[in-house]
Amino acid sequence: MAARRKRKKTAKGPTTPPELTGIALLLVESPVEKLDLHGMNARQAETRVQFFLQRHAATSPGQVVHVITGKGTRSQGAPVLPNLVREMLQDDLSRVVAEWAGLHGGGGFAVRIAGG
Repeated sequence: MAARRKRKKTAKGPTTPPELTGIALLLVESPVEKLDLHGMNARQAETRVQFFLQRHAATSPGQVVHVITGKGTRSQGAPVLPNLVREMLQDDLSRVVAEWAGLHGGGGFAVRIAGG
């Protein structure tokens, strides 16, 4: 029986990593600004988020911002701010928001401003 030769592996050229898109890109982009809502009540946070995102809609279309809500672990009762901001992004502010996602580990949102 004849011996079989092993084939040499041909060297492939350098591979480029896949291009990030969608939520993956949103989560790795550096934000142009962050809004930290720690210590605010729902009314204060709602006003600040509206002003913050509307201002960025005029000045930073297509850019990413972060809204930091905290996880609500120090709240008396159920956490309020994460749900409030989520509802605002889905409803009231959806016209100025292109896409959004929760930050890794919770406690905030990455938001891409519409336009650009």
